[in-house]
Amino acid sequence: MRERSNDLRVRRTLNSIRKAFYELVLNKDYNEISITELTDLAGINRKTFYLHYSSLDELVEEVEEEIVTDILSSIEVSAENLDVAGCVGNFYRYLESCNDVQQKLLCDLHYSFFYEDVTDAVLKSNAFKKFFDMTDYPDVVRSYSISITFIYRNWAMNNRPIPLDVLIDQASEIILHGYSGALKR
Repeated sequence: MRERSNDLRVRRTLNSIRKAFYELVLNKDYNEISITELTDLAGINRKTFYLHYSSLDELVEEVEEEIVTDILSSIEVSAENLDVAGCVGNFYRYLESCNDVQQKLLCDLHYSFFYEDVTDAVLKSNAFKKFFDMTDYPDVVRSYSISITFIYRNWAMNNRPIPLDVLIDQASEIILHGYSGALKR
């Protein structure tokens, strides 16, 4: 994450940019958001935006970095202990604690690039290095691990039809035991 000024005016400007961006995220798909619309909503001019960001993508990357940091801090202990079920549970609980903007960025199909970037960064982190170093085919395991995000997204998009704890148990079983983990007992 970039170092930001402690100047009150700069912080206010950055907060205005962020607030405007979040409002636009809630109401539009990413490809519909323009710098002009963002700056108008933030009450700043385009030059001011470009003093802080080179593009809208740079703002998005900053938000992604913040979310990756939050996710990693919520699953760090479980990952260090190679506790797959703990990682799944802590990750899902983190997702459930997210605000509406974070939920949309991480779960809405129109923001798939966002959750793919976040998932990629989390799985490339040192916290997950041990998981992949223990396998002969880390790329296969990595691809399989991505399903954790899809399970949650599908559950959220279907209005959370089962309790979160049941989802965590089921997702953990599937991740740990494949299809046989989902079979009725």
